[in-house]
Amino acid sequence: MNWNDLEKHFSPARLGRYRAERGGDVARAATDYSSNVLLSEAMVPLLNVLEIALRNGIHARLSRLYGRTDWWESWVGDPAFRWQNKEVVNAKAKLARRHEAQTPDKVLAELTFGFWSSLFNTQFQTALWKDLRLVFTRCPKPQRQRHNISAALNQIRDLRNRVFHHEPLLWLTPTLLDQHAVGVTVINWIDPQLGQWLSIHDRLPSTWTGWVAT
Repeated sequence: MNWNDLEKHFSPARLGRYRAERGGDVARAATDYSSNVLLSEAMVPLLNVLEIALRNGIHARLSRLYGRTDWWESWVGDPAFRWQNKEVVNAKAKLARRHEAQTPDKVLAELTFGFWSSLFNTQFQTALWKDLRLVFTRCPKPQRQRHNISAALNQIRDLRNRVFHHEPLLWLTPTLLDQHAVGVTVINWIDPQLGQWLSIHDRLPSTWTGWVAT
């Protein structure tokens, strides 16, 4: 497919960044766009493993803390959890539209990565951190501070959004490879065996090396 066809389908605005980065060389810009698609694909295993392990770890800790598997119901009416309560309502609404049961497992699956990362915000230092820190049992104690966990999760959240909104990944600062490494670190903080399992499926490092070599 030639450059004009790519612009027709993907828009000049979307492809302009690639063209500008290559000084107007549309052949190299087209290669970069293809590479970006492959890098987005290669990020999925890490994002999948991290999000699911994170939410299940949080679910286990908060189920124990509140003594119920629908622990979010304990927040209803609490202004400290106003935003989180809205997210739960939205999750339930999605299930209702699909005529699915609003079981705890179903609600969990509908909640966004932004919901999970928000639980490590400053305002929950007293209410949640003592329990949520136990999600990251393999994080070295000097690093196992709420602000460190929060910063890492927010970085990964932003990257996740960029991946799933099909934005450029090639020229990020820190680089995509460095941000991927943050995700791997967080997974290893949860369970190093999970990090080893991910490495079998994770093609991001090799895909990145292939693009850098072009």
